[in-house]
Amino acid sequence: MLGLPERFSSLGECIYKARNELRRFAYGGKSYVVKGYKVPLLINRIAYTFFRPGKAARAYEYAMRLRSMGIETPEPIAYIEIKRRGLLWHSFFVSEHCPYSGIMRDFEGGNIAGKEDILKAFAAFTVKLHEKGIFHLDYSAGNILFERRGDEVLFSILDLNRMRFVRMTPQMCLGNFNRFCRSEKVVRYVVEEYARLRGWEVSSSVEIAMQAYRRFWGRIERKDAWKNRRKSF
Repeated sequence: MLGLPERFSSLGECIYKARNELRRFAYGGKSYVVKGYKVPLLINRIAYTFFRPGKAARAYEYAMRLRSMGIETPEPIAYIEIKRRGLLWHSFFVSEHCPYSGIMRDFEGGNIAGKEDILKAFAAFTVKLHEKGIFHLDYSAGNILFERRGDEVLFSILDLNRMRFVRMTPQMCLGNFNRFCRSEKVVRYVVEEYARLRGWEVSSSVEIAMQAYRRFWGRIERKDAWKNRRKSF
């Protein structure tokens, strides 16, 4: 851990790189993942230094809290913060690697047939999260891993630094599916099952969820269209 900041760019293998970077490496017979966060904007560097925990610190603390509540997420190992001129600069979060082979992103194409049990289990898992007051603000398909174990489907959630622990209203619960999956068909299926499990009226629950879904993906489409227009110039 002490040598990680200097070794990060050459450590193990890169498994994701965009705004942040994820690298997987082995040590002592176990597999780990380290997330290197992009240097924050100046205003956030000030905020994360003096007023609220930084992203790596939150990822570590929230992982500890989730596991204590019986929610699966990769075991946190450490977080590292590096300051420059007294302000947060680089930060890293290290956890064990989750071996689950499935990711909910597999449903982005809208293929449900033969996988209904996974989506029903996911709805039940989300009920458990919400009833415990866990409001994951980036509850998207790429942050949810799963694994079939016999008749059971297990889930593990990732990317925890944007999270709140609050008593959730029905509106908050149903709105939490807004970014889950790009496929409207999949979202409807999950929300229908979720509403049944909670004893809520299904059609009105689906409509509330789909309003949030349309607002979110509408913004994404407008943003993508703007980027494409800029590239064309």
